[in-house]
Amino acid sequence: MRTRHATVTLMTTVLAAGFAAAAWANSPVVEKVELWNKQDGSQGMTVSFEQVKAGTVTFEVTNVSVNEDHELLLVRTELKPDQFPVDDSGTRIDESKLQGINELGDLTKGETSTHQVTLKPGRYVMFCNEPGHFGAGMWHELIVTP
Repeated sequence: MRTRHATVTLMTTVLAAGFAAAAWANSPVVEKVELWNKQDGSQGMTVSFEQVKAGTVTFEVTNVSVNEDHELLLVRTELKPDQFPVDDSGTRIDESKLQGINELGDLTKGETSTHQVTLKPGRYVMFCNEPGHFGAGMWHELIVTP
């Protein structure tokens, strides 16, 4: 009797773990992105994942800066950030020369926005294109795997 009970308990545990793993694999990914700047002039973003699986990704974007507005753009590209085309002012990326840009929100200080995007496998760059922000370091690479 004891062996039968142990077998049933083990099978129940294995099934529960399998269902949990299947639910996790199918659950939507939430990429949390915090946009920030420091008093020394540096700017950047903190992200929850460096790599995500292809499919629907929810971007939860928060501007944690105390004195700057930011925006978040996302583009699938093979260009490295230092190869991005700049506009005539030299302070912004020339968005017209990049194809497939997703706008994920303009945010005032303390504001949060949420956007769902379906991503294909590849290399993406998230960036802020407020004047001077990209050049100050406000970009991040995201790898999307099959």
